[in-house]
Amino acid sequence: MAILNLTRLEAIIATLLALVLPAKAIDLSSVPVTEEDWDTMLNAIELVESNCNTNAVVVDVNGRKSVGCLQIQQPYLTDSRLSYTLDHMKDRAAAYAVAKAYLRRYGASYTRRTGKPATYEVLIRIHNGGPRGAERAVTLPYLEKVRSKLV
Repeated sequence: MAILNLTRLEAIIATLLALVLPAKAIDLSSVPVTEEDWDTMLNAIELVESNCNTNAVVVDVNGRKSVGCLQIQQPYLTDSRLSYTLDHMKDRAAAYAVAKAYLRRYGASYTRRTGKPATYEVLIRIHNGGPRGAERAVTLPYLEKVRSKLV
């Protein structure tokens, strides 16, 4: 009887902990991005970057302008190899097209270089830290911000 009560107590404690503790975060390092996941990922990035403000414009201390819902800068835009201007980044569809082109380009580069797939984690960190952003520790806090929007 004592064993049964202990097991019952453990079950009650486990249930209470499940109600109180946050859900386990998605393991973004092992989830390759599928075609239908792009918008989900970019929506989460958009929440972090601009709180979904398509007209957001921020000028950093070096005078570089970040524009639109994804806060795209000129080098990012140029590297996407698409024919848009920074003003076009105020249009969500254009900003998403640029981000997809940029992230596909550097996600493929990451895969060639490492032999690993371009996962959510890799692409989110590339968006934040540039072509080798997935390998830079400085992008980890940004990843956690975006992860919180995906859960």
